[in-house]
Order: sequence, then C-alpha cells, then structure tokens
Amino acid sequence: MTIKPHCRICKSPAIVFYQDVRTFYKCPNCLLIFTNDLPDKTLEENHYKSQWKTTEPEFWKNQTDALVSYIQKYFTPKRILDFGSGSGEMTQELQRHGYLVTALEPMNDGYLKDQNYPFLFDVVVAVEVIEHLPNVWEELEQIEEVLEPEGIMVFSTGLTNPFIELPDATEHFKTWWYKDDPTHLSFFCNRTLSVMADMRDYTIDIYGDKLFVVRRGNKTD
Repeated sequence: MTIKPHCRICKSPAIVFYQDVRTFYKCPNCLLIFTNDLPDKTLEENHYKSQWKTTEPEFWKNQTDALVSYIQKYFTPKRILDFGSGSGEMTQELQRHGYLVTALEPMNDGYLKDQNYPFLFDVVVAVEVIEHLPNVWEELEQIEEVLEPEGIMVFSTGLTNPFIELPDATEHFKTWWYKDDPTHLSFFCNRTLSVMADMRDYTIDIYGDKLFVVRRGNKTD
C-alpha cells in the first residue's frame, strides 16, 4: 500500500495532483499544493543568486511602494524585519521610506532561530519567501518570537485561487509558470489560509491573489 504524504500545513493525507520532474500533492482538506522534492543546496543557492542579478531596481521600488501601502492600512511601523531579504534592494527601499529595517538573508546571516535581536519588530515582511519553506509552521513560530504582540506579518506569494477549485485545476497548474521554479515547494490559496487561521488563532487578511497579512488573535474589526 502506498503511504500518502501528509500536508505540511494541516497534516491531512494528501494525494498526487501533478507530476513532471517533481511530484506535487494536493491536500483534500486545506487545498495546499506541495512537493517534498527539495532542491540540492548548491542548486538552490545558485538559483537565488542568479535571480538577484536579474531584478531591476525599478521593480523593487514598485514592490516596496505597494508593500508600504498595505502596511499603512494597519499602522505606521518603526521597526521592520525583511525576512528573506535576498540582495537587499527591498531593505534599502524600505529604509528610504524612513523605517528602521533589519535584513535577514539566511545565506548571508544564518537562520532566524540563530539571531539574537535586542528588540522586537512591528512588522515582518516576507516577499516571495513562504513558498520556499519546507517547515512553514516552524518558521512562523520563530517569526512570532521576534514580533511585537500587536505586530503583523506580511507575505507575498502566488496564490492558486484563480484555478484551484476548477474541474481542470491540474491543467491550469501544468501551465502555471510559478510551479517551475525548483525552489518553490508550497502553493497556497484562500482555503489554505483559512485553515491556518483556525489552527493558530490568526486573523489573515487576503489582498488579491498575491499578498496576505497575518495578525495574531481572531480580532473583530
């Protein structure tokens, strides 16, 4: 009997959803699509660094302006952690906005669990990061430890909302460029985020198909 892998979010037994050079599974409960085929570390680092070299400065300016507009919906922060900061362009853009920003790029700075910050952050931003994490809950717990109680976590990632519940979802996924990045391991949708909120007493505000904000506690506005 084939042992079904467990969803890395809700631990439900998952089923094969799509196969190419990697095998992707779909959770029947939270609809997370994920793969357990992790890239080789050398390949992973080379891939990240090649992406850093090909990104235009104007891209980061536009990304940061948009990010700041969402953060300002909640409050004006003082300290921001740029989690998975890559080559640092977004950190620099956030600093130009007047914020105190700490960059954390694991390839340069080590992992979050190994840091010893003398303060807590109002905001942790993770741009195109969560889809890379093999241990999502562990990373979220570590983020919570460095976040002010009323702080927010801001994540951007490509959500599968446009196709995940369609009868031909597999065909849409097959042609979805986002899955072809060998370092992308998990693909979220609104249903996944709803399950995460219930599991962890989060409030998760979703903006379109690319960004969501996590707050601790099921607050009612």
